[in-house]
Amino acid sequence: MSGLLGDLSPAQAETLVKFRKALSQEQLLRKKDDDYTLLRFLKARGFDLEKAKAMFRSMLEWRREVGADTIKEVFEFPERKATLLLYPRFHHKTDKLGRPIYIERLGQLRADELLKITTLDRVFMSHVFDWEVLIDSKFRACSEKVGRDVRQTLTILDLKGVAPKHMSKPVRQFIQKIAKVDQDYYPEYLGKMIIINAPVAFKAMWTVVKPWIDKRTKKKIEVCGGNFTGKLLELVEKENLPEFLGGCCSCVGGCEHSDAGPWNVVAESSIDSHVIA
Repeated sequence: MSGLLGDLSPAQAETLVKFRKALSQEQLLRKKDDDYTLLRFLKARGFDLEKAKAMFRSMLEWRREVGADTIKEVFEFPERKATLLLYPRFHHKTDKLGRPIYIERLGQLRADELLKITTLDRVFMSHVFDWEVLIDSKFRACSEKVGRDVRQTLTILDLKGVAPKHMSKPVRQFIQKIAKVDQDYYPEYLGKMIIINAPVAFKAMWTVVKPWIDKRTKKKIEVCGGNFTGKLLELVEKENLPEFLGGCCSCVGGCEHSDAGPWNVVAESSIDSHVIA
């Protein structure tokens, strides 16, 4: 099989067949579980069949606990726009490989103010909601635009302004919870992560965060200081990159609120006329 996960060896292809059969026999297989979905779990566990089964089973249990299958229909988050001002995190257009770009500006997190208008539990549920929209809608739209399967993202984590206050115990616990969800229940969706504006103190912070991240994910992470524009423009067309990241996109109302991308044709076409030459 070729595609996002590369060609499989004969042994890996055989493991995939065994994995599908085992999940089917245990009545764990869902209709939407195509080979790519199963390969994500196999790859995350080094093609160890038993570990992949345990991971898949754990994912299904977690989805039942949080109601992930129905979250798009039942979860309402009217405070979303307000929370984005206090904790900017959003999808914005695509990179040169057609992957959705996820941008998070951790240095602009104002946790005390955020907790006055919502709870970390609700922010967490909005994170799960965004995952489900990404998988069901945004990946599909990106795939249709480039004419091939797109099921990974480019993440840009902006640490400009990050200080010790941003890593209070509740915030650390929240980030740890998010990291676990992303790795254990949505594995192998990350294509590449660029960490920019890493401060001098980042090494100490990285020591705290690193143990939460598995080896495969660590290999996808590249850390840059303040000179990051060149690296980002290797991955993203200038017109798709917000101004504050060195691009020329200036969305009406702010890129963090536009939801511009192939999944939102109206927003993207409207924004095209506001790209600075």
